[in-house]
Amino acid sequence: MRLIEGQLIRRRYRLDSRLAQGGMGEVWKGYDIQLGRPVAIKALRTDTTNQESKLRRLRAEARNSANLAHPNIAALFEYYEHDGIGFLIMEYVPSKSLADLFHEIDGPMEPTQLLPALVQTARGLFVAHSHGVIHRDVKPANIMVSANGEVKITDFGVSYSTNQEQITQDGMVVGTAQYISPEQAQGQHATPQSDIYSLGVVAYEGLCGHRPFTGATPVDIAAAHVNNPVPPLPATVDFQLSQFVMSMLAKDPLDRPQDALTVARVLSRIERRLLDQQTIAVDATMVTSGKRVPRRVASAPHHDPATNTIPPFAQAAQTDSPRHNHFAVQGGRSSNE
Repeated sequence: MRLIEGQLIRRRYRLDSRLAQGGMGEVWKGYDIQLGRPVAIKALRTDTTNQESKLRRLRAEARNSANLAHPNIAALFEYYEHDGIGFLIMEYVPSKSLADLFHEIDGPMEPTQLLPALVQTARGLFVAHSHGVIHRDVKPANIMVSANGEVKITDFGVSYSTNQEQITQDGMVVGTAQYISPEQAQGQHATPQSDIYSLGVVAYEGLCGHRPFTGATPVDIAAAHVNNPVPPLPATVDFQLSQFVMSMLAKDPLDRPQDALTVARVLSRIERRLLDQQTIAVDATMVTSGKRVPRRVASAPHHDPATNTIPPFAQAAQTDSPRHNHFAVQGGRSSNE
C-alpha cells in the first residue's frame, strides 16, 4: 500500500504532506477532520524487509508513548493497523528542533538560552523514566523547541520499557553514535542514566558548538564514548555548569546524577543564578555609562482647598506610617515602595 497526499486513514485522518522518510517508516503532516486539528502520522513503510519485526517495534513505541502525558513529551493520540500497516497518530509539533537551532547558531549557544530547553527535556525524561520507559535516542533532532521556548520530546521509536518483552537482541547497539552512552555502545541494557548521558552530550554540544567525540565511522565514534576521556569544556563556560555537565558524561552510570529530575533542578538553579548575574551586570553598565536611572516621586496626600480637609484614607495613611506615601515611577508604571 503506497501512501499519497489526500488519502484518508481510518476515514478520519487526511495525509497532507510527507515530512520525513526513514529506514523504518515515513512521517506525514495530517489533519484530523473530526476534531479539526493538524496531526503527525507515522506510518510503517511497506517496501521494507522484516516487516513483522518492525511492526512489533511500532506497537512497542505506541505502548511506551501511550501513558506519557506531559507538556514536554509529544502526545500519542491513537494507534491503528490496516492491511499490515501500522499508523501512529501523534501531536503535530510545528517547531524547529534543537539540531536546527544549533545549525543556525553555528557555534556555542548562550547558556541562558540553552538551559531552559535542557531543563524541560530533563523533566520530560523523568516522567518517561517514572513509567519505566527509556528513550535510548536522546539527541537534538528529537528535541523540538517552539518559538516561545516550549520543548517537546519526540520519537520513542527505539525506546525500551521495563514492562515490555525484549525486542532487540542482547548485545545489539541501539541509539545514535554521536550521542550514545558507553553502556549502550557496548550492547548493555540502557537505564535512565543512559538518557542522562545522551542529554549531557546535547548540553556539551550546545555549550561548545561541537560534539565531544568525532570519528570516521559511527563505530569509531561509539568506541570513543567508551574509551576516550571527555575533552574539557571551554574555560569561558560557568564553572558549576561545566562541572555538572561533565558529571552527566561520566563513563560509569553510577557516577552520573541520580535521576533526570535532579538534572532539571540543578540546571534550573544554575539558569536562575546566571540570569541574576546578567541583571546585575546590566544595572552596573547603566550606572557606569552615565544613563539616567529611573526617578522616584514622593506624592503628598490630596488637600481640598475648599474645605481645608484631607480625605480620610489619606489621614489614615499618615497615621499608620511615620512618612508620606511614596511611589516609584518606572517605565510609565507606579508601585508602592
